[in-house]
Amino acid sequence: MASALLLAGVGFPDATWATGKPTPTTFGEAYTMPGRVGEDQSQVIYYRSAVEGVAGVANVYLDQQFVTALNPGGFTVFCLAPGRHRLGAYIDDAPDYLGKTRELYEAEFKPGVTYYLKVREEGINQPLPVSSRVAEPELRGARRQIHLLARSDSMESCRRYGFLGAPAARRQDLVLMADAVMASNGLLNEAGAAQLQQLLDAMRARKARILRVEVEGHTDPLDAEDRNQALGLQWAERVREALIRRGVPQDVVHAVSSGGRLPVRQGCYGTPDEQRVCHAENRRIVIRVESQ
Repeated sequence: MASALLLAGVGFPDATWATGKPTPTTFGEAYTMPGRVGEDQSQVIYYRSAVEGVAGVANVYLDQQFVTALNPGGFTVFCLAPGRHRLGAYIDDAPDYLGKTRELYEAEFKPGVTYYLKVREEGINQPLPVSSRVAEPELRGARRQIHLLARSDSMESCRRYGFLGAPAARRQDLVLMADAVMASNGLLNEAGAAQLQQLLDAMRARKARILRVEVEGHTDPLDAEDRNQALGLQWAERVREALIRRGVPQDVVHAVSSGGRLPVRQGCYGTPDEQRVCHAENRRIVIRVESQ
């Protein structure tokens, strides 16, 4: 793809670039849910909430190349080839443009999946992944950023196919807190098994057909990255095995680990014991079920 992909009709920066204040040419059309992409692409919707008292621009980078500058209440949509990519947003990082030189969050983008990523206003460059159920209400009234050219070679024009226009599969998430459901021997305990059974019973009651289950293990960030990665995968594998024992086809259940890279709780300080207590909600297993 060309290194300068025009996201909208305005090809040069306006006053927002210098002042951080939106102008009439900053925003384009209001948000509407985009169509689905095929297995040859992943789709990203990166947005910023319109929060009172929040100002400045959040420069979004993909593979350390500039994408756009998001104002509060702005969004951008882009596609990329499935695989591992680095991305994130730095708030008011001009004139150094830190996203071009500093390490960004790295993630695996899966084929045919649309990702909703939200700017973290507390100054952390790592995006906040949210579900469509969370993002869609927050995106109502948001407007597309149109005032700058994207310069990321990793971006592609989105290819949305007509035969994918049917409603998406139903998505259901279950979060298990690792401290409560993982036994000392590393296996799922009775409390965790009961929560899994409740989920499956509810799906059977509505005669749902399970298309895909992703089990993702998350640890706290207190240990070494490689150990966190292994522990998160161990938790995910134990839950995967429990689902298979309860009748879910093994070829649709996938176990992955994010280690400690996606915390839901940050800013934990104090003694090691105090930090561990603070990070309890980060130690979790997220089960995402797609069904029809």
